[in-house]
Amino acid sequence: MNRFQIAALGAVLLAAQAEAVITGQVVDATDLQPVADARVRIQTTTGDPVLTDASGQFVITDVPAGSVVVTAVPTYDSSRAINYITGAASAADGDDVFITLQRMPANDLPPPYEPGSSFTCSACHADQHSEWQDSNHSNAGVNEWVLDLYSGTGTPGGSAGYVFRDTHDPGDTGFCATCHAPLEDAQNPGNVFLDEIGLIGAFDGVTCLACHQMAEVNENVSALHHLGNTLYRFPDDGSFTPFWVWGPLDDVSFSTMRASYQPQFKESRFCASCHEYNNPDTGAPGQNTYTEWLASPFAVEGPDFQACQDCHMPAASEPGPISSLGGQPVRPPEQRRSHRFTGATPTTLSDAIELDLQAIQQGEELVVTANVTNAGAGHHFPTGISIRNALLVIEARIDGNPLTQSGGDVVPFYGSATSTDGPDDLAGLPGKGFARVLEGRINGEGPTVRPVLFIDAEGVSSDTRIPSGQTDSSVYRFDLSGITENTNAEVSARLIYRRAWRDTVVTKGWTTTPTGGPIEIEVDNQALSLPIAGIPPLPTFPVPGPGLGALLALALGLLLMGFGLGRRATR
Repeated sequence: MNRFQIAALGAVLLAAQAEAVITGQVVDATDLQPVADARVRIQTTTGDPVLTDASGQFVITDVPAGSVVVTAVPTYDSSRAINYITGAASAADGDDVFITLQRMPANDLPPPYEPGSSFTCSACHADQHSEWQDSNHSNAGVNEWVLDLYSGTGTPGGSAGYVFRDTHDPGDTGFCATCHAPLEDAQNPGNVFLDEIGLIGAFDGVTCLACHQMAEVNENVSALHHLGNTLYRFPDDGSFTPFWVWGPLDDVSFSTMRASYQPQFKESRFCASCHEYNNPDTGAPGQNTYTEWLASPFAVEGPDFQACQDCHMPAASEPGPISSLGGQPVRPPEQRRSHRFTGATPTTLSDAIELDLQAIQQGEELVVTANVTNAGAGHHFPTGISIRNALLVIEARIDGNPLTQSGGDVVPFYGSATSTDGPDDLAGLPGKGFARVLEGRINGEGPTVRPVLFIDAEGVSSDTRIPSGQTDSSVYRFDLSGITENTNAEVSARLIYRRAWRDTVVTKGWTTTPTGGPIEIEVDNQALSLPIAGIPPLPTFPVPGPGLGALLALALGLLLMGFGLGRRATR
């Protein structure tokens, strides 16, 4: 072997020695049998994990210097007989480790049981709990608007107008508690009355455990939450504790949490458990936000792909722990998600929805074109429950006086309340409405009415909402025939988002949303000034008046004509 070959061999040996490697085996803690397909990684790292082979063996390369924590867990699968919580072991470069995985109990606690308050979680997750308290998920079980519509008990004026329990059979729950108080309704699916909930976790609404004890969401997305597409689990190990949780991270090794890995927490289908459902009896749509997302540009795999969580649970801006306890591992920003669940706000709406206004004169008409583009929302605008709506209002004035509309749409009936006629009552004005108006018979009896809530819906009266990535274009015409001199026309467009039908707001006496926000948000407004060429009146010419002689000749002629007609008639 010459000196060049010796040098090359030495370089290879040095490279092999420089490669940091941790090896090991993952086994079942009960029978010490190997666990295949467990996801193994160094805690807080990103990227794909290493999977154990059939003998439970794994090899991790590119190990950083010093001591690290190696974690392991298989993906949760309800069809598998045995599932596990995450296990961990400390290791360093060159170590061979042995990780044992504790089994998750196969059986769940029988009801009744008390899942506990969200404040239990706040002891270790103060930041997430604080964010959640500002969200619409918080206190969903006592949402004033929902209770007003359900039992008339949310606000002082809540008993006015439509009240579900006053108009339906005594045993009809309406399924409101299914999503608004899921921790109680999960114990007796579909049979809990929202105004009769009693558990602390139910009053919290869509609380921490309402999501993190959802073990799976199947493909039956048109079913209503745990009435068909969601699997809630409260494992029974003989001494109940609420801390059996599922989540999107496969390396949470804190033993008290008993964490299992469920990748659906990062998928839009997870949100579909409550935000996608139809009327169980008629099939009429309730919410179809997930289906809308599937049809959107954001659902296409690629650089622009975004799941629901990417918008509504954005990543943190800097690294940090996910627990407020001391000594917790520091995680990258993408593993630290907001729990405010931000939805429609003035900022998010103005960022997502674009309004463009154009106007030209065409002869004796002013022609206005308004384009509303759903550029940034991953679903229809508006989306969610059917009482959400938006209005486009067009105005055209000259010298402060409104021009008469000669063509185009007008704001539909739901732009006004039936009992008022104020500045917020906009029905009949030039413009357009964006909403899905459901129709049906109340409790399946009587005449068909609109709009109705999904529980009374038998069909869709109209759906003018704007799908993600699409533009709605509408044209409005205004009469200029009376404008005789050159002047300017002032044209404006307002796009307004309303969280509820105007008539419902007035009837119930609502002044703010249940969280204290505005009921109406101006998404955008545009204005322009357009020179108008006056249309002068047609010229007139004087007609000379007849003289006295001409008038006498005309009278004599008419007399003779009458005499001649009379003689013919007597023959």
